[in-house]
Amino acid sequence: MLKDFIYWEIWNRLLGNNQDVVCAVIIHDNKILAQTAQRNTLIHTDDTQYVVPGGKVEVGENLNAAMHREIKEETNLNIDIICKLGSVRNNKYKLHWFACRPTDISLLKVVEPNKQKELTWVSLDDASVNWTPKNKEALTKFKTKISEIMNTLPDAL
Repeated sequence: MLKDFIYWEIWNRLLGNNQDVVCAVIIHDNKILAQTAQRNTLIHTDDTQYVVPGGKVEVGENLNAAMHREIKEETNLNIDIICKLGSVRNNKYKLHWFACRPTDISLLKVVEPNKQKELTWVSLDDASVNWTPKNKEALTKFKTKISEIMNTLPDAL
């Protein structure tokens, strides 16, 4: 499996293709789920910054399957995907942003404490949240659409 992943990464880099990544704006009670970012000197993030849950799409996996797998792995949540918000390019990555909602909020927990310290619900308008620059940029870009979705969702699941 690791060998396939390495070949996939090398092949895509040689072709100049972007690696697909899924990003989940998980909405509950008019807030979105944020998690602490991993410390990464290559992309200049640290564990005082926040990101939305998500991750790389594996070889042979579609975006829908990747979204469900990544969210379960990172938050223990099962989700319903509401809609695709859009896609943005970030260096070698193509980030696919989705609005989602949890099916059972009681399942939420930090699954990988070595990768993330905290999961927290934050307001989309909370300027004190220290988002990574790329997350902040995308959330700003999709803010109107996310707000519209928040206004149509029931408050509690």
